[in-house]
Amino acid sequence: MIRFLFSLLIVAIASSPSYPAITADFAPDRNSPVPKGWELKEWKGKGEVIIGNEEGIPFIHLKSNKNSFALHKELNFNIKEYPVITWRWKVSRLPDGADVRNRKADDQAAQLYIVFPRFPAMINSRLIGYIWETSAPAGSIITSRKNSNTKYIVIQSGKEKLGEWLEEKRNVYADYKMLFNEEPPSVGKISIMIDSDDTKSSAESFFSAIRFEKEPVMLAEAPKPFEKGAGASIGSANPESKVLTASIEDKKDNPASAAAYKGEEIKTKKSRFAAIKSKILPQTTPDAKTSEHIIKARNNRLYISIAVLILLSTAVAAVIALKIAKDRKKDKK
Repeated sequence: MIRFLFSLLIVAIASSPSYPAITADFAPDRNSPVPKGWELKEWKGKGEVIIGNEEGIPFIHLKSNKNSFALHKELNFNIKEYPVITWRWKVSRLPDGADVRNRKADDQAAQLYIVFPRFPAMINSRLIGYIWETSAPAGSIITSRKNSNTKYIVIQSGKEKLGEWLEEKRNVYADYKMLFNEEPPSVGKISIMIDSDDTKSSAESFFSAIRFEKEPVMLAEAPKPFEKGAGASIGSANPESKVLTASIEDKKDNPASAAAYKGEEIKTKKSRFAAIKSKILPQTTPDAKTSEHIIKARNNRLYISIAVLILLSTAVAAVIALKIAKDRKKDKK
């Protein structure tokens, strides 16, 4: 009996739900112009948000005209369990003369933030921002001129890839350890942002398919960035990052190599999108990957464990009671 109940406890814990990814998609909300589960925050001017769909995959379209706004989505999970973020984005217009290294021109067309709350949250939270910059080179690692707890990693830069959907992948856990030199707290929210108020210009971008995935093999210590130029560090917290600036520049310098590279890029674009779609759609069920359901799954595991322990304790008590009763009968005889 005791062995059976102990086996039941092990099976219950092992069979508790485990999600391969946490998604932050842009499903439309009938009662709001903002995607379901997201909140619009406008700092300056009125934000223009358009929800679209491309071959079954929803995306968000952001337009900024001398203004600044963001979309926030609350999440709560351990980044060490889901360390890798993947997303798709496209920029069709960059803010003129913007530069993240200049406080007075700090505008970007596309910004994706991971927020790590620390008490007191208003002044002590840590933020990692993956951005598409106008001027700072791709690979740059920069501390915000407005908030020292915000660290930027420039994923894309300049006009070369304007109008193209790009797939990105970063190890957020490794990035956090490299940028802040400490273990990260739990994720509290993610944000996507666009602004053009500092440069008094305009910007336009698209986001799609944001996912946090399990990839325990990538939990190694991140390399330290090395210095290059004033106010910027060049480095990568992710050997598999698709920001390969040096190799792209080499191909641009050689016309024959550049033509071959462009041909390969066009050839693989359709197959890449098909792979992304097959990766996203089959695994995504309504609300199945949200942090709320992960918390519920953990609670269910706890409740099952407590119930089994109670049953186990009851069984042990029953066995002891039976033994005592038998001993009393022997004594009477």
